[in-house]
Order: sequence, then C-alpha cells, then structure tokens
Amino acid sequence: MNEEKMIAMLGNLDDDLIEKEIDKLMDGVEFNMESINRKAHKKLAQHNRRTKFRKHLPYVAAVCACFIFINTVYAGEISDVIKSFFNKTPVYSTMVDGNAYYLKNSLKLDDNISIDSFMVSDGRLDMEITSKLGIDVLKDMKIVPEEDPDALYIMGGYSEDGNNKYSFSLMNGKENNYSIKPFGAFDMTIHGKVYPVTLDKAKSLDGTQKLYAGSSPHKTDKVNVGANSIENNGKIGVQLIASFKDKDMKLSAFGKPADQIFKLTFENTDNGMLSSSTRSRTDDIYLSDTAGNKYRLEIPADAKVAPVTTFETNAPKGSEFTLKLPALTASYHKTMDSFTLNIPTAGEVNINRQIDLSAQSVVVKSIKRVSPTAAVVEFNLNTGADKNVSVKSFMVFSKNVKKILSEFNGDKAVMTMEFNKDVDTADIEISWPEFVINGDWTINMK
Repeated sequence: MNEEKMIAMLGNLDDDLIEKEIDKLMDGVEFNMESINRKAHKKLAQHNRRTKFRKHLPYVAAVCACFIFINTVYAGEISDVIKSFFNKTPVYSTMVDGNAYYLKNSLKLDDNISIDSFMVSDGRLDMEITSKLGIDVLKDMKIVPEEDPDALYIMGGYSEDGNNKYSFSLMNGKENNYSIKPFGAFDMTIHGKVYPVTLDKAKSLDGTQKLYAGSSPHKTDKVNVGANSIENNGKIGVQLIASFKDKDMKLSAFGKPADQIFKLTFENTDNGMLSSSTRSRTDDIYLSDTAGNKYRLEIPADAKVAPVTTFETNAPKGSEFTLKLPALTASYHKTMDSFTLNIPTAGEVNINRQIDLSAQSVVVKSIKRVSPTAAVVEFNLNTGADKNVSVKSFMVFSKNVKKILSEFNGDKAVMTMEFNKDVDTADIEISWPEFVINGDWTINMK
C-alpha cells in the first residue's frame, strides 16, 4: 500500500472504528508519539488535506506508526526496545549478538569424526562433535579461519555427553582469551589431519519478523525483553529475546531458578582447573490465550547450543497470546575483582570488604580457620541498591588453594577452602558472576 492510498483510506474511516483499531494495534508497543505525531502531521500537510483530516490527525499518526512497525512501509521511528533487538541473531536454538556463522547440517569428516554443530560469533565459538578418537586426541584440535590464517583457536573447555559425543568451547590460542571474530570458513586439524569446513551466515532480526516488546512493572533498566513469534508444524513457536544495556552481560537462561540453593566446586588438579555445579533448573514459562488456556514453552528435542532461546508450544495459530516471564538469569564472563586474603592461624577474623559485581554488590564478611588445612569464608550478598537483581553465584579462584566448595543461598554465601597447612594467604580472584533479574515481564503477542 503506497502513501496516497493509506491517507485516502484513513480519511474515510469512522472515529470510533479508528479508536478501536488503534487500541488493538498499539497494545504492548512503545513509540515516541510526540515525534511520530509531528512527522505524520508534516506528511499529511504535504497533501493539502488539513481541513478534512484535522479531526483525525492524532489517530492517523498512530495508525501510520503501527503500519511503519508491522509492515515496514516507512523507515520512520521504531520503538527503542524493538530496535535493540535488531542486532540479535538466532542460531540453532540460541541467540547471539551481531554476525554469526554456523553449520547448517551435520558434517561427516571421516569414519571417526562428525561435526554435529558449529557456531561462531563475536567472542564465542561452540562445537559439538561425535568421535571415536577420545578426548586425549580431540583436546589438541586446532582451528584456523580461512580469511585470517594468523588466528588460531584451541579448546578452552569441554563436556562429554556419552556415546562418543562431546561439546567444546574454543578460545583464542594466541592470546589465551576469548577474543574471537566471526568467520565463514576454516581448516580444522585433528590428529594430524586437516579438514576444510564452510559455514552459512545466520540471518539477524531486522523488523520483518513478528517482534513484540515486553513491559515490566519494575524499574529494570538492565535489559530489554521481547519475543519473536514463529510457526512450526501449524503450532506457535517463540524466540525469546534479551538485549542487555551492558554489552558485557550475557544471557544464561530464561525463567526463574527453581532452586534457591546453588552449589559450585572449584579444584586445582595436575590436569588443570576443574569446576562443577548443581544443575540449574528453571520454572516453566507459559503462553496464555484470551480464553485462559495455558501453553507451556518446551525446549525442542533437537536443541543445540545454550542458552536455549527458541521454544515450542502446542498453541494453535491465529490466536492472541500473552507471555509472562517472571525472571531471567544473566552473567559476566570476566574477572570482576582480585585481592589477597589473609588466613588466620586460628579463630575468626572480620573482613567487611565490598566487591562490586557491576549488576550487584557483595561483601566478604569474615574468614574462620576450621582446621590446619581448611577455612570458611562468609559473604553477604545483594548489598547493592537494585532489589530486582540478586546474585545467584560467582566463581572464586586461587592458585594457593587446592579446592573451594561454595554454597549460595539467598543473601548469604559460604565457601570452604582446602589448602596445604603451611598456607597463610590466598590470592583470590572473583569472576563469572551470575544474577537473577526479576522483571515480571508481560509480552502481549497480538
């Protein structure tokens, strides 16, 4: 529909009909209405229709705004929330920032190795492999991008799922960090063999999708939340979107954690640093229709790559839905603070050292020697001003300590450190904090 036809159509609409349609179209959508009204007035004035449309101009401006957003007829102003989603790129069952490349289908390299999935984006490189070679061979793999032969990516961490299936997180082998740039083709070296692989570029969100912005009753300024409605076998699917104001903050999971207590273990071994944690579970998320029927968001059976942002439902097409999202978890993948901790030879010592985790604050309350080779450190959590953000966990690392067992529970954390009996100080590094952001978002998908 061109501009002249739209204006002619609006000019013939009844006031009550316009108001009714505006209420439906604008539900859950945010616009800079002052600016849009001003631009719409100017556009209409160019057609010398001031007298005829004077009564309708506020409605006409709003209708034009809806057409701009839904049909992308005009390149006018779009909600800031929706615009923050345009840099998001769905890949497999997750979503990343900026450009991303991925392996569209499983690729068999030879009789011993198959790549089940491969995804690379800014600062992230994940791969799933099925192989009979074992981890002792696979851990020495090397990846060199075709367009940047000076770059080198090596294994940063891995997990084993059984049945010869492995999940790898790769890192920058030359800088020993996670500085990773997206690439579309690479050579992978495993056990002396070189395998060339070509990837597909993933398509970013750009406003041609059915994007919906979430609203929160809280002053949650750390993240914009929304959804993209998709169809799968005649049913409604949902891609949840989180766009963080701080670009260093990363999504961990959608949903409120099901368990209040979270345990984390760190251990220095002869084979390097090992860590483990209790399984992170979240409460179910639901869609509801106007009749009150609820449809649970399900993780697809073939989901690849975490965190999962694409969900399936049994909701039928052609209905209006409301999605309620109580909370999400997010984290920083970096070191937040480091300091030297003096371990008393006996008894308990108050410390009261504040640590800024950016999204929240914690206080190292005290340390108590409980045996010649162990001490307990207590933390007060959530001492910052934002009561809608709570600390779920963080990693504590020390090269002077053999093992650290951490338990996070509400506003308290207790960490038991095990060390050699001659240790009286520990260089502590606080990293990878994870937070629960309670937004109680409502997303109207209409």
